[in-house]
Amino acid sequence: MMDQAAILARKQFPTAMILPTTAVSKPDGVRAAVLRFVEKFGRPAVLYVKDEGYVTVDVVKSLVEAGAISWIKYAVVRDNPAVDPLLEAISNEVPRELLVSGIGEQPAIIHWTKFGVHAYTAGCVCVAPNRSQQMLEALKAGDIEKAETIRKGFLALEDLRNGYNPIQVLHHAVDLAGIAATGPQLPLLADLDSAKQAEIKKAALDLLAWSRE
Repeated sequence: MMDQAAILARKQFPTAMILPTTAVSKPDGVRAAVLRFVEKFGRPAVLYVKDEGYVTVDVVKSLVEAGAISWIKYAVVRDNPAVDPLLEAISNEVPRELLVSGIGEQPAIIHWTKFGVHAYTAGCVCVAPNRSQQMLEALKAGDIEKAETIRKGFLALEDLRNGYNPIQVLHHAVDLAGIAATGPQLPLLADLDSAKQAEIKKAALDLLAWSRE
């Protein structure tokens, strides 16, 4: 990460996202590491809150107050995204304009309406970017009903992402939908089996067809 900070410091990117790791980190260590990265990078970074316990509310607040954070990608998966004590606590302690819903289209509306998160990172945007953009525009216009109708169109592929693995599913989806040949999975991952790929192909093709209507 520090090697990359030195490279990024020579570039014009306004920010960079620090990918989380839970196997060899503790919240106070994350705070120290982010501060060191930002010092070398020379610009605020994106904090990716992916798992419960990766950082505490106090760590998030202190990093924001130190000017080290450009925005926060919040991506802790919940069975019910409307019940999220960590997101609620963070949203009460830092400016909400820094918060971005980071788990795709599925929880974005709840995060938007309940927790004041007014942006989201798209999940299946690599298959149906226009529909994701339409959902964002509907939310900005306050048309929650339209946004919800669009969100439901993503559910089949989004459910597979959540059920198997987001990286593996989208990697296969782009290939199986005929968008681009994505090649083999990364060495630390593996191709999903043929039955799972068949599910992904159907969902991806259905989503692609819907995006072209």
